[in-house]
Amino acid sequence: MGTIFASSDLLGKNIRGWQVVRQLDNNDNTTRYARFFYVEKNGENAIMKVIDSEKCNTGDKEEGLSRNALLSRETTAFNYETKIAETCAGQHMGNVIRYIESGEIELEGYPIPTVTYIVYEQSEGKIGDFLTFSSKAAFAADLKMLIEKLRSLHQVAKGVRQLHTHFIAHHNITPQSIEVFESHGKYKLSGLHTSRSQQEDLQSPEHYRLFNGDFTFAPPEAFFAYKISDEMVAYYQIDTYMLGNLIVYYLTALNITTLLNHHLPYSLKEMASHNANYLAVLPEITNAFNTVLSNLKSCVRIDELEQPIIELIECLCNPDPERRGYPGSFKTSRANADLQRVITRLDVLYNKAELILARKNRV
Repeated sequence: MGTIFASSDLLGKNIRGWQVVRQLDNNDNTTRYARFFYVEKNGENAIMKVIDSEKCNTGDKEEGLSRNALLSRETTAFNYETKIAETCAGQHMGNVIRYIESGEIELEGYPIPTVTYIVYEQSEGKIGDFLTFSSKAAFAADLKMLIEKLRSLHQVAKGVRQLHTHFIAHHNITPQSIEVFESHGKYKLSGLHTSRSQQEDLQSPEHYRLFNGDFTFAPPEAFFAYKISDEMVAYYQIDTYMLGNLIVYYLTALNITTLLNHHLPYSLKEMASHNANYLAVLPEITNAFNTVLSNLKSCVRIDELEQPIIELIECLCNPDPERRGYPGSFKTSRANADLQRVITRLDVLYNKAELILARKNRV
């Protein structure tokens, strides 16, 4: 035995019938205190997520947190994720990763024997493993990939709407949380650990923070001490922005947040660190946003789809949270919670792209 932590020595072990086959790489900084494993049970393949007790106890210390407090926080967050995953499974959300089971066991022979785990269905990989980006040289290949990207966006938006229907905001819609199934035919949202819920029995341990996801993809207001009277509205607005941000990533391999920073005199983080009022700097951010939109037009490559895709990004990623969302959506009582207009628009764009490809193939 080379470690005192059972959670660091799971390869080949049997966890309540799940045989641990191998460990996965983890490149998601929002899950830095977790380990992921391929597991198998009775012919079913799955992914097991485990609290990384070793990293909690021996990794880099977080400022202001003791080791015990860090482990307690991660355990609380894990329990929250389990409840959210169970809720999603109970509501049969077809575009959200399927929860299988969870639990806690102690393995003999380890001074720190506890293994806390969640088991999810196994995908074929993250969306980033399958994407290619436009090159002017291959129209048909680019269009086929754009069709697949639009199919993915349509299904991701359905997954977000399924969560919103049950008063859950995802809060971290990034390439790391998009799972691919059935050789590109099916896409689902994972990464439920960053979510927010309005339900009293499903309160996130990080509920006091406006944003708990990957700041690389964060909406601009997340960097500031921005407040809105209805917290769930703020969370839905974040989901709306991140959905649009995903479209930009699919087109450019970058995202609106990164591109905004390129067109501002100071980064969003630097602006916020000087105690700037978000509404005061919003005009400057909006000007940068308009510049980014103008530059994005050349990234679509397909003339007939350029304008509607840019318009969709403009609606979803508006730097002003109060104006964010597809026209007609943000006037509802739960701003941007119902993404049906966005889903319909993505469906139209997907079908239009398929017609363009069919027409091209007939020539």
